[in-house]
Amino acid sequence: MSLQDYQSISSYSIEKRSKIVLVHKKDSGFTLVELMIALVLGLLISAAALQIFYTSSVNSRRQEASSQIQDNAIFGFSQMQQHLRRTNYGAKSTSAHDEFFMNHLTPQGGVVLTAPAGTPLVSDGPKNWLTDNLSGLVLDRKTISSDLLSSSASTESSSNLSIGASDQLTIQYQSGLDGLFDCEGSRIPKDFYVIERYFVRDEGLACASAIYEYDEDTAGKASGIDIATYIVPEVPAVTTTTPVVAAIPASTKANNLAGTGTIIIPNVDYFRVLLGVSDSVGFATYPDRANIAYMPIPASGNLATDQRIVSLQIGILSRSNNPTATQQSNSDLSFNILDKTGTTLNPAAIAGPTYLRSVYESTILLRNARGGL
Repeated sequence: MSLQDYQSISSYSIEKRSKIVLVHKKDSGFTLVELMIALVLGLLISAAALQIFYTSSVNSRRQEASSQIQDNAIFGFSQMQQHLRRTNYGAKSTSAHDEFFMNHLTPQGGVVLTAPAGTPLVSDGPKNWLTDNLSGLVLDRKTISSDLLSSSASTESSSNLSIGASDQLTIQYQSGLDGLFDCEGSRIPKDFYVIERYFVRDEGLACASAIYEYDEDTAGKASGIDIATYIVPEVPAVTTTTPVVAAIPASTKANNLAGTGTIIIPNVDYFRVLLGVSDSVGFATYPDRANIAYMPIPASGNLATDQRIVSLQIGILSRSNNPTATQQSNSDLSFNILDKTGTTLNPAAIAGPTYLRSVYESTILLRNARGGL
């Protein structure tokens, strides 16, 4: 064999061995142990990522639920307080007290506890409707039902708590300015009166209202003043500006006092009202004489002879729009709402979704109730 042939054979052998080595390297992979370690590490990383995602999602929903409660309750609660502060404006005096002494007998009185009784439009002569808080008023040619008056645990006001029905608060005031609107968004003509009834229905805290113009001569007649409708006064044309604004003719508009009303605070589970009453006088000048005590709305609607209403306390239990994860189940929740302590949800609410819930309370001093004799 020549030297040239030997070199060719050696070169071929080396090339063949290199290919064999390369093929062997291409066929090699991870061992079973390596695969199991990689799988475990991957599962741990995925579990950590899922936990972070779940926690972030839960926190986001809780923040969203908290924002929902604040948006719904705080705004609506503030608007409601503004209306309650008007209570008793335009009230009338009695033989016993002036218009600043507000109780269950005050004509056109602010916290509506009583209404005239009897049968309107009778054939045996006129009736005197000039009594009680809704002096001179009837509804649909009938006496105004006690179901529409302020009451504790009203049959007209629902609740999601085990203690029973929510309260109903009916107030009344006169519009002393142009540009005021009632709780349902209707414009109140200047010097007209409005009655507002606050109660809870399934969708939340609602308000139904009735606007009327008071005339004592009409009020004292057998028919009384029917608050089923009212006449919106004509708005005269404006000719001092350009362009000229046309006159708006008078029109008749229906009231809604006995209706379902308008939701002013969505998703309310419970509504509670306490009356701030005092048996002293002159405390506008001498605050130490206030002697204010808070009591539930009396079942009979009547206060003691020397008791006058000077303030209100209101409280609501509000919930979020959407269910969210909470640390407690519905059966473990309890709430303190004014004088109602340790209250729990009723069975229907316990079996329902878990909402974020919060209590809101406020004390409102009535502007026109501190003076008087």
